[in-house]
Amino acid sequence: MSNSKTFLRISTAMCLTLTLVVSQAWSRPAMSVLTVNTKDPVAYLQWVQSSGEAIAVSIDAAVGGICVPSAGFYGPGELYYWHLFGDHATALGSEQYNPTVMKELKKLKADRVVSRGDAYSVVMAEPGQYEAGDTFANWNIVISSEDQAQYVKEVARMSAAADENGFSDIRFTVYSYLSGENAGKLMTVVEAPNGNRLGAMLDELESDWASAILGDMAKVRQYEHGFTMNCRVVYAAES
Repeated sequence: MSNSKTFLRISTAMCLTLTLVVSQAWSRPAMSVLTVNTKDPVAYLQWVQSSGEAIAVSIDAAVGGICVPSAGFYGPGELYYWHLFGDHATALGSEQYNPTVMKELKKLKADRVVSRGDAYSVVMAEPGQYEAGDTFANWNIVISSEDQAQYVKEVARMSAAADENGFSDIRFTVYSYLSGENAGKLMTVVEAPNGNRLGAMLDELESDWASAILGDMAKVRQYEHGFTMNCRVVYAAES
């Protein structure tokens, strides 16, 4: 991967222009996440993998996937079922309980409770392309800040520094919460090809090049919550 940052392609069908500035007015991609708790996560994961494509198509999602947390989860048996959309109109205009969704829900054998439903705006994203079957590991950090634009600049700075120090396979994304108790806060996602690479990136946070940037970040943000998780893409729109 080139060290020169371009723009995220969240599917082979769609090249989405994203901004580093929170206050820009034009539309940008959106994401929805359902937090699900179940006593049978394996059965739920199997259902998402078999029904995820039909559901994603029915709500006009660009990408859909499922994440299993390894730390930082709110409750036992927690899973995150997510979709990315090309814009907020599509995300908020989709019918959540359309006939296709209801048909696929009848195939779900595991009892589950949807404990949270969050809507996000994509504020900053890294280059990359998702395909069905892709897997990756995330560190997600919820933060509050009185200077969000400066914080996003610091994340972009960390991304560039990571590229220069052997971590060009790490993606950085910043989302803004639009709903729930975190509305107005940001969530930064550090995405790696696997847990080993994610851990290697976290090890580097103690290095001179990363710690200096983290020091500047600390001036404009406060940590609220953190998660680690392993994810799988179950649908990506075709070109």
